[in-house]
Amino acid sequence: MNIVPVSQLNLARARREMEKSYDCGDWQAVQNWDRLVAQELNQAFDDPDRDHQTLVSELEKILALYSQMVRRLPEAVSDSWRRPELVV
Repeated sequence: MNIVPVSQLNLARARREMEKSYDCGDWQAVQNWDRLVAQELNQAFDDPDRDHQTLVSELEKILALYSQMVRRLPEAVSDSWRRPELVV
């Protein structure tokens, strides 16, 4: 049995929370979780004890979630993320 490093568990937790925020339509929370997912992803990749297979599997889930979000991202939110200087 492989033991999954804490860095990868934290990544999975952050991804799940981002997914919950997305499911609820809370785009501000999605944006906040997105930052944490990126941070946790870096830590998981830098972890010398990382489990490559589990990390690749989690990365596939993250990419699928991002793909789903981009396809359904409301235009107003999308514009504010791409051009934050236009947000009042």
